[in-house]
Amino acid sequence: MVWGPTLPELFENAGWAIFLEGHDLNDVAPTYSRPIVAPGDTIDELLLNWLDELIFVSQSERLVWSYFVVDRLEEGGVQGSASGLPIDQVVRTGPRAVSLDLAPSGLVEVPDGWWIEFRIVVES
Repeated sequence: MVWGPTLPELFENAGWAIFLEGHDLNDVAPTYSRPIVAPGDTIDELLLNWLDELIFVSQSERLVWSYFVVDRLEEGGVQGSASGLPIDQVVRTGPRAVSLDLAPSGLVEVPDGWWIEFRIVVES
């Protein structure tokens, strides 16, 4: 489960959760930064597409993200950035995330923010 006091912070925290699953992010400096843009019509779709794009760019450029910023979040798209280091400079603590499956309940608004439950599918 991931929580955030605002939707942008929830998106950023969800990105952290995915990369924390397989890496020690405490010493991963946000040295290399890439723009992350994802389309979507619903908030659930925006979050899933944001996370999928983080994984795709990470794998294609062989980078591990440790810092996430959402600059714009609105119907139709989410825009921000992810920063981190090349994968060979990061301590791996487990398997690599390769895809996501959001819980059927989707995003839930609570009095102090938002939360989402998702399953991370990992590579063996």
